[in-house]
Amino acid sequence: MKPIKVLVNADDVIDALSKEGALTPAEIADRVGIPRPSVYRLLDGLNAVGFTEALPNSKTQLSLRWLHLADHARAGMREWTDARSVLADLVERTGQTAYLSVLRNNEAVCVEWEQGRGIGVLVLKPGRTLPLNAGAAGRTLLAFGADVEAYLERTSRKRFTKATLVGEDELRADVVATRERGYAVSDEDVTDGIGALGVPVGSPTVKAIGALSLAGLAPDMTARREDFVDELRRAANRLSPRPAADGEEPTTTG
Repeated sequence: MKPIKVLVNADDVIDALSKEGALTPAEIADRVGIPRPSVYRLLDGLNAVGFTEALPNSKTQLSLRWLHLADHARAGMREWTDARSVLADLVERTGQTAYLSVLRNNEAVCVEWEQGRGIGVLVLKPGRTLPLNAGAAGRTLLAFGADVEAYLERTSRKRFTKATLVGEDELRADVVATRERGYAVSDEDVTDGIGALGVPVGSPTVKAIGALSLAGLAPDMTARREDFVDELRRAANRLSPRPAADGEEPTTTG
């Protein structure tokens, strides 16, 4: 196999293991769509470098090395140095669970979070993702950071609940409404009973570099929407890059 094809296949295998947990080579071949002999060769290589580990039941899982890599990846995101304190303050002021997410490969990837004081909202945590058609983080990034038409053309949208938006026309309409409001509204479209609000993070003149969102019980999110959006915008302003002086790197204001 050509080297680039090997890397693509390895990425597909890692992605399948990250989403479904431990799998047998046959299950991996079925999920990824590559021949079983190729799966065995890929797993031998991934095991050799410590990215995966074989289990006694013939299954393979991701290794703990990924935790080490994830810590280093997050530490290297210097634009979010102050994110944890900003999210902690946001939770203190609202009581809801707060998330910071970025756009990657047509998904919203959570890079930081702070648990709220009420019900646990655990669908999105650091390292986990949501598609751009669902959730406040995803729909914020779709409206303010993504190429909408390219996303609609290249993806098949997953439905989580009866409220999830999957059709092209309804997603285009949601993008327009989100841009007009300046924030996204997720009303039980990922988890029944849970609502969320999201705002973009970044300069008003460029695409969003991230999304800041709050999630909690749907009635609470509806009743206090204006207050929560104000708090989100205040927090997003602290995270947004400030203009850099000559010779300096742009930094956040947090």
